[in-house]
Amino acid sequence: MRPVSIALLLVASLASGLALAQNTKPPAKAAAPAQDSPLPTLSMIVPERDRIAVYTYYREEAAAGRCPAGLVKKNNACGAPAQAKQAWKLDQPLPDGVAGEALPAALIAKLSPSPAGYQYLRVDNDILIVGVGTRSVAALVADLSRL
Repeated sequence: MRPVSIALLLVASLASGLALAQNTKPPAKAAAPAQDSPLPTLSMIVPERDRIAVYTYYREEAAAGRCPAGLVKKNNACGAPAQAKQAWKLDQPLPDGVAGEALPAALIAKLSPSPAGYQYLRVDNDILIVGVGTRSVAALVADLSRL
């Protein structure tokens, strides 16, 4: 009886292995990347606490009578100049004529550390995260014209 049950188990295992082999399709080949597909973009998320820290810092500066560079004093308040044009685009390098300015050390101390290879810059009324060597704009942290 024992040899028969062993033989039956052996036949059953071989049959199931053969059925699996017949039902298994060869792995599909990975599709070749399309030649015309756009390059992937950098999706950097700015924490809300960093946005709040920037707005709080500049509101306190404005309340003390110190308008940040790029803003003009209007009726004892700081505001954006009329018809300010955005000189940068997300995921694109800053144009050659556009210069960024480092943020004050007191503000940088309140922000999350910038990712490796990136820095915080103020360009006109905007606080941006920009690639150090590429000058590529990775994220908008805050728009100071909303003060």
